[in-house]
Amino acid sequence: MKVKDLEKGWKEIYIESTDDLWYLKNLIDRGSIVAKTVMRREERSDDMERSKEIPRKPVMVELKPEKVFFQPYTDNLRVQGIIVSGSEDLQGQHQSMQISAKESVELFRENWQSLSGHILKEALLRNASECIFIVMDDENALLAELHDYGIREMVRVPSGKMGKAYQTGYSKIGYFQEIRKALESIKYSGNAIITGPGFEGPDFYLYMKENAMPGVTFHQIPSTREDVGAIYEIIAADEVRKILGDSRLSREKKFMDAFLEGLGKHKLVSYGLGIVATAANMGAVSELMVVEEKISDVKVVNLMDEVMNSGGTVNICSDSSNYHDMVSSFGGILALLRYDI
Repeated sequence: MKVKDLEKGWKEIYIESTDDLWYLKNLIDRGSIVAKTVMRREERSDDMERSKEIPRKPVMVELKPEKVFFQPYTDNLRVQGIIVSGSEDLQGQHQSMQISAKESVELFRENWQSLSGHILKEALLRNASECIFIVMDDENALLAELHDYGIREMVRVPSGKMGKAYQTGYSKIGYFQEIRKALESIKYSGNAIITGPGFEGPDFYLYMKENAMPGVTFHQIPSTREDVGAIYEIIAADEVRKILGDSRLSREKKFMDAFLEGLGKHKLVSYGLGIVATAANMGAVSELMVVEEKISDVKVVNLMDEVMNSGGTVNICSDSSNYHDMVSSFGGILALLRYDI
């Protein structure tokens, strides 16, 4: 993400990746205004003209958002709202705006401090490397992409070891070749971490050492699971963090491990808005986790501001995160405490 300050309250934001779209989603609320060129049909009053296909024309509009939809699998952010600036005949009309990577959008907020400032800073300072995880065993391989908002499953490659073809058609080298083809088909370059139980992972790592792919650096780190849970198992390990840097997912993993450990011991944790707010008032919250749908609640935003003002850190748990449902089951707000209250 790249940001340029414009006139008071306005910023121009250049979207570099799908992850930036997720951050932008959490910067847009009902109190903001989004400006971008959209394609609209020219309104005609004549019945004969209305019956014809009217071409769309580019129009610059300022939109007061009502709903924001992040679409990670289509790499788009869609904003629905009311036009508040533009030609007089457009003002007050409903408009849908689509924002994609490699585009710029202008965003107005009265206040770029507190929570919005935290989100923007995190987006600008993010330093995690791109990565593909290859979770595999002797039956199939899952290719999954690491994002700030969670894990995106991309391709599954069967080994051919199951079913009727196994008796005559299974080949480990053939299996490895199919995984390589899947990597080539998504035109990936960057780090690739091979994980999963058994011997297939280490064997595939050696195969790729001998059959290198330009632009892809392979690593092999074992895990005990053969599904997407394998990624969450290893993501916070020092070995993985040396490869990827400080990813949001690794921070979520460390937070949840500490929370669940504290919950089991009945010490230094709290959850739910009321109890956590009491702890925050006492300066006792060292780290906070909030599901992203809660950050439209003024009380929750005030809580997050209070934690940051007292030197604590805040984490927004994406609705695409593997931890989202668990955090939601505790009221959507979890806290690690400096001391028991």
